Amino acid sequence: MVFKNPYGYLIKYFKVIHLILTGLYVYLAFKVSSILQYYNLYIQGTASKLDAMSYVTNYYVIAIVASFIICAIVYLLMRYKKKPRLLYLLLIVLYVGVTIIINVSYQGLTTISFSVLESKVLRLYRDLLRIIIVFQYVSIVLVLVRGLGFDIKKFGFVKDLEDLQLNEHDQEEIEVALGGTETLQRKFHRHLREFKYYYLENKAFITIIIVVLIVALLGSVYVHREVVAKVYSEGEVFSTEEFRFNVLNSFVTNRDYKNNIITNNDSSFVVVKMSLGTNRSIRKFNTSNLILKVNHHNYSCNNRYSSHFVDLGFAYKDAKISNVTTYLFIYTVNNSDINGNMKLEYAGDKVVQLKPIYLDKEQDIKKVSLNENIDWSNTIFSDGYFKISSFDVQKNFNYSYQYDVLGKSNTANLTIDGGNGKILNLIIESKLPIQSSLFDFMSTYATLKYKIGEKEYTSSFYDKTPGSYKNGLYLLVDDNIGNANNIWFDISIRNLKYQYVLK
Repeated sequence: MVFKNPYGYLIKYFKVIHLILTGLYVYLAFKVSSILQYYNLYIQGTASKLDAMSYVTNYYVIAIVASFIICAIVYLLMRYKKKPRLLYLLLIVLYVGVTIIINVSYQGLTTISFSVLESKVLRLYRDLLRIIIVFQYVSIVLVLVRGLGFDIKKFGFVKDLEDLQLNEHDQEEIEVALGGTETLQRKFHRHLREFKYYYLENKAFITIIIVVLIVALLGSVYVHREVVAKVYSEGEVFSTEEFRFNVLNSFVTNRDYKNNIITNNDSSFVVVKMSLGTNRSIRKFNTSNLILKVNHHNYSCNNRYSSHFVDLGFAYKDAKISNVTTYLFIYTVNNSDINGNMKLEYAGDKVVQLKPIYLDKEQDIKKVSLNENIDWSNTIFSDGYFKISSFDVQKNFNYSYQYDVLGKSNTANLTIDGGNGKILNLIIESKLPIQSSLFDFMSTYATLKYKIGEKEYTSSFYDKTPGSYKNGLYLLVDDNIGNANNIWFDISIRNLKYQYVLK
């Protein structure tokens, strides 16, 4: 088959050809980008299933076929004239990949419009689109450089520039032979030698292409690992377009705040304590998007049992989110999964690796002496401390305090009377991990005990603390506690037990 002056036309319309090719690649990049955007919105739960089919068109086939024909013709002509041609071969290979990924993505869009696509498959399609579009951007830049006639020396393409300085001898007829008599082995060795010579002559150009591709690939891998498929840890803040999250703690238990068993079936509860804020206007949070994954099983949030976990915090119940607030999210999990690898996943996109505290595993009682500190960081509170510096037991205490009247400071005296009991004065230094008074905290978690001889007693206690007193508590206790040879508080915080010895 004989073509008249094909290389002459290539020389004359070299820039135009590459600008046309650039336009086709920009269109294809726009197509991939729009599909990627839909997948992102669908994973976040903000895209409608009905919109999926609007992204399915066949016009991209025309653009890809046209680009294949252009690249193939240019490649053959450059090969015949022994000019640099590797770029065009790479473009053909790349857009074969683009064609495959677009077709696969279209299948996913079709599935979404009629049924449900698994979250893993959704993320796979999205990740493939993110990777391929990086290579598309690189191809657009490389083709556009030739289409606009930029000084290729700036890019180190000196040899390539010299090769493109063609003359009138190129205005000849050429014959493209289809087939041949050479053996496959001879062709292979000849092509291998030609590739070696081509590489040595265009080392700088090829090196730049390889570096660009490697950087793009490594960048894609980094983005996939650290952004797209990043697995967050507890205490690590992450965001979506709508919300900001921080999983503070997670717990596994089948007991309520009074240490009673909640259910007798083959299940327990995973309680996730998470701070939640919004990046937009006040809005509700859809708990159905927050899935607990354990051993390939999915569990949905069910806050029906929230009243059993009031000591851990307050469960989310359709409240409008504005400022950052801490909520509990509760999951009923089969006991066969309760020791498995737990991950919290939001909208099939953001994943948090959980390291739950198992609250039903009883710990040895820790004995604490007067003036020693209890650190709450390893408890359900995660923060705070508690220390009783001193104590005193008397029938009554005289208490003085200051108050102002019309700008004048006055002193008042108050007798804190034990009546039929005694008054226990505790000097306490503390940082409470929850929003409650010191007395509420003690009455919830502490039991006062004492010994007279070998016999042990439990004393109730009542708050007699004046409102202006900030150094501890005045408690009304049993009258016999004054005769005790041992006094202590048993402090129980779920599975952790402390014996705080006063005497």
